[in-house]
Amino acid sequence: MNQIKKFVSKLLKDYFNESDKKELIHLLTVSLEEKVEDLVEQGTPVDKAIEQSIQEFGNAEDVLEAFPKKANMDRRFLINKRKGQFMFSILGYLAIVGICTFFNVVFIDFFVHPWAVLVGIGVSFWPGAMFYHYRLSKK
Repeated sequence: MNQIKKFVSKLLKDYFNESDKKELIHLLTVSLEEKVEDLVEQGTPVDKAIEQSIQEFGNAEDVLEAFPKKANMDRRFLINKRKGQFMFSILGYLAIVGICTFFNVVFIDFFVHPWAVLVGIGVSFWPGAMFYHYRLSKK
């Protein structure tokens, strides 16, 4: 039944605040475990019963439809969380590129090539990915 708890936790990882999420994970886990027990009583093997109950359960959108008021509040929470991650990635990017540029300029005699540019290009994927997640959460 540990598989069911992992499934529910993964399903709701980006939704709801921690206290609501804990309560909802417990509620959904118990519900799915009861479904598995019913299927086992009907003669279905345990592994197949777990798999079938997970498939019939649905996805996160189905769960959010059951809690529309909470879902709207938690959607705003998710958008703010993603925005914070995006801002942190920009600040981190600027700090990393700034430090690399500083060392590249200070030790110009030792470092012949401007390698800080390569670091800047490489690290730019971090804010890019965070911006992508932020835009997805706003849709």
